[in-house]
Amino acid sequence: MTRKKLLVFGTGVMGELIADHFIDDSPWKVAAFVSHQSFIDQPMFKGLPVVPFEKIEATHPPSDYAMFIALSYGRVNRTRRKVYEDAKAKGYTFASYISRHARSLKPIIHGDNVFLNESVVQPGASIGNNVIIWSNNVIGHHSVVGDHCFISSGVVISGNTTVGESCFFGVNSCCRENLFVAPGTIVGAGATLMRNSQKNTSYISPSPLTLRVLPESEDFLVRPKRDPETKI
Repeated sequence: MTRKKLLVFGTGVMGELIADHFIDDSPWKVAAFVSHQSFIDQPMFKGLPVVPFEKIEATHPPSDYAMFIALSYGRVNRTRRKVYEDAKAKGYTFASYISRHARSLKPIIHGDNVFLNESVVQPGASIGNNVIIWSNNVIGHHSVVGDHCFISSGVVISGNTTVGESCFFGVNSCCRENLFVAPGTIVGAGATLMRNSQKNTSYISPSPLTLRVLPESEDFLVRPKRDPETKI
C-alpha cells in the first residue's frame, strides 16, 4: 500500500521527535522537512531535504502533500499557531498522529494537526486543532481541549473541564473538575488549578523546601531543628 506523503514543519528537537513517531507508527511517509528560509542552515535533516516554507507550494504542492506543524509552545503557542494558519492559507491539509498506545474506550474526537502520545482520553472528551499532547496524561471525561494548546507530560485535566485556546500545561500539573481554563493560561510544572483561571495568566507552584544532604548521617536530610521547649 502506498503511504501518504507528509511534510514536517520544524527541524528542532520537536520536529525530530514528531517525525520519528510518524515514521515508525503511522501510515504517513515523511517526504521532507520544512522551515522558514532564514532558519535553514543545512540542506538535509535526518536524511531528508529541508524545503523553504516560502516556496513550498512550487516544490511540494498541497494537492500531493499534507503537513504537520511540529513546533512547540514558543510565545505561548503563538508561533505554532501562526505557521498553522499560514500553511492553511496556502491550501495544505494537516495530518494528525494518535499513538497506538493512547487509551480510550471510544474513538477519540480530535481536530487536525493533533499529536497525541501515550495518554488516556476518557469518554466524552474532545481535542481541538493544532494541539500537542505528550506522554502519560489524562484528559478527563467530557473535557474540551481548545485549539493551539500544548500539554506536556504527567498532566491531569479532570472531568468536565474546558481548556481555552493557546494554553500550556507544564510537567505534572493538573486542574480539578468543572473548571474553565481561560485562553492563554500557563499552568507551570507541578502547579494545581483549583478554580477558574484568568486569561493570559501564569500559575506557578511554590518552590520546594530546600534541605541540606549529609549522606553519612543516619538522618541524611538535615531537617529544621525542633524547639527544645516543644513537647511534640
